[in-house]
Amino acid sequence: MKKWFAVLVLFLCAAAGFAQNTQKVEFALFVSPTCVHCNNLKREYWPKLKEKYKDAVHFTEYDLSVDGNHLIFMETAKAYGLTEGLGYPAAAVGKTFLMGYPTQIGTYAETAIERALLLGEKTDVRTEASAQGEPEKAFKKITFWAIVGAGLIDGINPCAFAVIVFFISFLTVYKYNRREIVLVGAAYCFAVFCAYLLLGLGVFKFLYAMRGFSYVIKGFYILTAGLCLLFFALSVYDFWVYFKTKKADGMLLQLPIGLKTRIHKIMGFFLRDKNKSALRLTLAALAVGFGVSLVEAVCTGQVYVPTCVLIMQDPAFRARAAFYLVLYNLMFIVPLIAVFVLALAGYESKGFNDFLKKHLGLTKLLLCAVFLGLFVLLVGNI
Repeated sequence: MKKWFAVLVLFLCAAAGFAQNTQKVEFALFVSPTCVHCNNLKREYWPKLKEKYKDAVHFTEYDLSVDGNHLIFMETAKAYGLTEGLGYPAAAVGKTFLMGYPTQIGTYAETAIERALLLGEKTDVRTEASAQGEPEKAFKKITFWAIVGAGLIDGINPCAFAVIVFFISFLTVYKYNRREIVLVGAAYCFAVFCAYLLLGLGVFKFLYAMRGFSYVIKGFYILTAGLCLLFFALSVYDFWVYFKTKKADGMLLQLPIGLKTRIHKIMGFFLRDKNKSALRLTLAALAVGFGVSLVEAVCTGQVYVPTCVLIMQDPAFRARAAFYLVLYNLMFIVPLIAVFVLALAGYESKGFNDFLKKHLGLTKLLLCAVFLGLFVLLVGNI
């Protein structure tokens, strides 16, 4: 009986080992549709490799342009001990992680497969659910109210606020009536919202395009964090200047005289002739809104660009990032809408100017808080 029992144990062990070794090896390929080498690999090498090992290997292709897949790629690379110098195409098979075609993947993919089959190695590909843990916690630092606050504070940024006060003064001097102010104000606010949204989407597109180059994207994050720290220091200086002099003349973070003059010219060129049809007046106000936004973005972008970078810190959450971008820009135009509503209620530009001067120190303090907060969050997520 002992002999038969020993034979049975050996048979079961052999069967278990055989079953383990006959399990298909996982081969994970990470590619991007915009990557030339990825496309070459898929055309020249990928079909042949899959055909050769179709009975022994389970092949999975991850398109890095699809939501979530880039996060899986980053976390999988991290599981293999790689956090720097990442690029694609890349492949994970067994205990081997390969990057580049035809260099590593074209040369060593079959060797890695044979080794994984021989030794029964498992491929450590992180699923989307397991990969999202830590990055999602970091992303949740970008709260709803943080985005609301940043947008509102940027909206009362002296750069943007001074422009809208001049705009109200301009409409008053040229004797626009209530109906025309409603028409022009609505078109102007809509144009500002669209212009800044497009600028933000441009930043998003850049970050999405660069996400495969870890050194470039990390350098961009570090540069943005450094700019936030610089703007924080300049805002502290501006607050000190205002505290000592009660004037804005010596402040550093403000629109240069040349850009202010250009904004005034844009408004005058499109809106000096108010005797236009409703359609032409609306189109003129839209043109002014776009033109002014592009010019004053030199100043307001000091808050906007770091916020966009922070929102995009993890590109796996595109839908939520897009929502935050829209939310930020809606909050940015809330002060503009409020000024137009107050102007319709009878408030004059002098009152708005007095309000701006009276609370200039407070706005600088709020900007200090925003820049410092952005710096801390950016550094914490780099």
